Formats: sequence, structure tokens, C-alpha cells
Amino acid sequence: MKTDLLIGNEWRAAAKRYCLTNPATEEPLTEVAEAGEADIDAAVQAARTCLDSKEWHDLPARKRGALLYRLADLLEQHSKELADIETKNNGKPLFESKIDVAMAIETVRYYAGWADKLTGDTLPVNGNFFTYTLREPVGVVGAIVPWNFPLNLATWKVAPALAAGCTVVLKPAHETPLTALLLGELAVEAGFPAGALNVVPGPGATAGAALVRHALVDKIAFTGSTEVGQWIMREAAGTVKRVTLELGGKSPNIIFADADLAAAVRGAQAGIFYGKGEVCAAGSRLLVERSVHDQVVEQLAERARKLTPGDPFDKNTRLGAIVSKRQQDTVLAYIAAGKQEGARLVAGGNPAKVNGKGF
Repeated sequence: MKTDLLIGNEWRAAAKRYCLTNPATEEPLTEVAEAGEADIDAAVQAARTCLDSKEWHDLPARKRGALLYRLADLLEQHSKELADIETKNNGKPLFESKIDVAMAIETVRYYAGWADKLTGDTLPVNGNFFTYTLREPVGVVGAIVPWNFPLNLATWKVAPALAAGCTVVLKPAHETPLTALLLGELAVEAGFPAGALNVVPGPGATAGAALVRHALVDKIAFTGSTEVGQWIMREAAGTVKRVTLELGGKSPNIIFADADLAAAVRGAQAGIFYGKGEVCAAGSRLLVERSVHDQVVEQLAERARKLTPGDPFDKNTRLGAIVSKRQQDTVLAYIAAGKQEGARLVAGGNPAKVNGKGF
């Protein structure tokens, strides 16, 4: 697959490349081009040129939808490859990657249907006036996605933007750019004009920051941490950009004494351990009525002890590898901090390995 930068439907080398590591095996996966500030500028310029071109600007909405339907079909044809790549790059079990890919395909198809249904209104007013609203593309959209659902969250941003007639510069997470690059490759094959979708992997501190600050970007769509989201809001004010932020939190599950405890514990387990806990809406807080607290803790600990990590490509594996060594260190640091503050560890707590490898 392509691992350079996709800018204006061309694959371009970058001044730097970096190595991706399979988090389950700790083996090198591939090298990917790392976008710098000049590369981000080139991608934005390509997106702006496309936005203003007759090829895209004058394309009927129904034909935009047809391109998205074609892209969805290509994603479906490559669904096995996409799931395999997602598992190798992210470390999640293959069964989860298959779910993610299927959802991404449905997302693209859903927004394909919206392309010719984004209409304005005609408003009745007094006097000899004709009043109406007209929906127009926002412009160039900078889409920044995290490493937990790389393809899925990319389509959440790319598909509606393209359906509305915008153009997109997609910056995938530095750790997990591979399915985004394949998405771009398939968009070219589907027939999108040069510059409609550009894909530029790179670190958030450099590539992401350059995209947020660029004067020709009209909107930023970001999924990630609250801290970075706050920074984006401040920076976007300088160029009066629109922003859409989907930020992480501490989502609570609440269990009362009169609940079906077995069912509640199953739900709490799925809520925190699905996706290795790397989910924006993970149930990372559990509020339990005091009278059933000990019961719930013991049942949940018992279920957690049975969740042994395994080869993500094994169909029986339900717990894959943490996405990177850095993220594993963060998880372990939180465990250590909890113990230091007086929390009681009831299950796990140590790095797990499969055949002596993995995060």
C-alpha cells in the first residue's frame, strides 16, 4: 500500500519518514512519510484549488453522492485488507477491526445519501420580498483523528464534509495512519478530483498545529483529548475558524442495589475493556450503591481476571495490545498513582506479554 503523503491525488515524498511498530509483536511494520509545515501548506493549497475548481464546485450534488457510494463499494471490496491493517497498526483484536470497518462503510453510504438532500428554506414574509436560505460548503476542512478508531473516525469527518461539497485535509494519528492512507488511495480510485481528499500523517504538535493555524482552512474537526481541544479552540480564534470537537471524558456507569447485578457487571466489563479501554465513551468510572459495592467489585474482578491478552489475529482473543509503549506507560502510571493514593488493586496491574512481546 501507499505510505507517502496524498496531496492533490499525487503521492509525494516528505523530508522525513518514521517507522511504525506492530504493538502486539513489537516488530517494525512499515515506514510512513511524516508531513511537515510545508507539506501541510501544500495539502491545504490543493484542497483550496479543488474547492474553487469547476470540476468540484460545479459538480451536481447527486454526482458527489455517487462518488461516495463508489468509495463505500471500494471500502467493502477491501474490507478484509482494511481490518488486517487496522489490527496490525492499532493492536485491537481482529473481530473489533471488522466491526470498525463495517461501520465505516455504512457511514460513507449514509452520508452519500445526504449529498442531494442538503437544502435551504423559502420563508413567507410580508411585502414584496422573496426570502430564502441557501446552504453552501463551509470550505476547506481540516480533519484530525485519534488512534483508537482510525478508519471509523476518519469517515465520520471525511464523508459528511465531501457530501456537503467541502474539501478535506485529513491528518490521521501519528501512531495509526495506515487505514487513512488506504482510504485516500481508494478515494482517488473512486474518481474524486485532485485535492478533494488529502491525507497527511504527522505528529499533532507539528502537522496538526500547522493545519489548525492555516489561514486557508475554514473548519477544524477534531477528536481527541480535552487539553488539545482547548488549545485548538484558542488557536482557531486567530483565523476565525469553525470548530467541531469530540473530546474525551470520564464516562460513569451507575449500578443500584436493585439492578440485575450479573447483567450490570457484564455491561460494566464491556464498557471499560472493549477496545482495550481506548474508547472515548469507555466506562472509566463505576458508581455503585454502597450495599452492593463489594459484590460488584468481586464479580467484575473475577471477569477481568479471565480476560487474558492474546494474539489479535486469534479469533478467540478479546483483549489486544495497547496502541503504543508510550500509552502502556501512561496506563501503568495511573495504576501506580492509584495504589499510592490508597486504591486496592483487585485484578491485573502488570504488563502482559504474548510470546514475550507486545504492549
